[in-house]
Amino acid sequence: MTTLNTKQPICLPSLKILSDYWTLRIIDELSDGDSLRFNELERKIDDANTATLAKRLKDMQASGLLERTEKSRADVAYSLTALGQEAIPLLRAVNHFSTAAKKAA
Repeated sequence: MTTLNTKQPICLPSLKILSDYWTLRIIDELSDGDSLRFNELERKIDDANTATLAKRLKDMQASGLLERTEKSRADVAYSLTALGQEAIPLLRAVNHFSTAAKKAA
């Protein structure tokens, strides 16, 4: 089996970016392509506290997964970048694998 980087497993960089529960929830909520304001995301992800959500949004923006659009100080919307959109089929494939593995067990 060949890996892309001989110093680390092939999936390690992806896991560092996508392994956070809140990151996955945010990607899921934005996966339809719409932009959502912070309060809308907070309502949809109702079990996240405000500080956690704000931190994950900043982290995702720094990693290139999210775009933050500020129309005014009180009107800020978030949407997935092209890189963030690329994660959706990957996450769907992992979900499919998990479901199949659960059924096989």
